[in-house]
Amino acid sequence: MSQSSHQECHLHPSFKTKPVYELRCRHCEQLLCVRGMRAILLADKNVELYSTDLPPPGMVLLVGPGYETNNCRCRIQDTACCRCGGMVGYHVTVPCRSCLDSCNNGHFWMFHSSCVYSYERLDATGREILVWACVPSCSQDDRMQPFILPDVIECCR
Repeated sequence: MSQSSHQECHLHPSFKTKPVYELRCRHCEQLLCVRGMRAILLADKNVELYSTDLPPPGMVLLVGPGYETNNCRCRIQDTACCRCGGMVGYHVTVPCRSCLDSCNNGHFWMFHSSCVYSYERLDATGREILVWACVPSCSQDDRMQPFILPDVIECCR
């Protein structure tokens, strides 16, 4: 299956033309994510944030205990930057039925807009903005590979 057809199987059509963003910690400028999407919180349409299907390994840490949100029944856990420890968002550990039934992008890692800088990611040619219809699967995304290095994991210890 080609990379773009992989996304076609798993991505609602309304999300295919959205640009892919790289996200950096606003506190220390550490790269946190190479597969970000600008999003709206399902439970509160006034809240803008970024989401991703998978952050690079070792870039964000789950911190504190999990808890249930005020707006829905999702269980979430806060996330922090691996480098500076600044809070950057949360991970939906158990999505609620209401959110799963809503039109969603399938992402369960969220970044608060106020905690990150965003940059549009370029495609492999380096000339066009990458959109979600063309993003490779996580396992085939070359931008994810450099993060699976022992020294990056070591910084989190």
